[in-house]
Amino acid sequence: MKERKKLLMTVLGTLILFSVAFLLLYLFYFKVLKADTASEGSKEILIQVIVPDEEVLEFTIITNAETLREALDEKKLIGGEESIYGFLITEVNGRKADNSKQEWWCITKDGEFSDYGVDMLIIQDKDKYELTLMEGY
Repeated sequence: MKERKKLLMTVLGTLILFSVAFLLLYLFYFKVLKADTASEGSKEILIQVIVPDEEVLEFTIITNAETLREALDEKKLIGGEESIYGFLITEVNGRKADNSKQEWWCITKDGEFSDYGVDMLIIQDKDKYELTLMEGY
């Protein structure tokens, strides 16, 4: 009887040990490994920074952001200020627009002017945006 009880306790202990190990592996996989791939994002967008007389810079952003501003903020590509019209971009990739020269940043999507500001542009996978430094109002 004691041997049977000892065998039963050994089997139960082994089952509990395997169950705990399986649970820990499961949690590790879904909390750590899956979280890393999910943080990469489900949308890939291309950003071109165009400054006259300078080389065009391209940035590929992989994100889960909803708006262009959120995606650009994630990569710290833009700076600016809030206005009554929304967020006004005053700096892109460290290049500030000079008000004394009437410089400003223009947003286009696939070469087409946008009707919306950076914080209202909803992004989709494979979108291509251009941020161009313009001169003159």
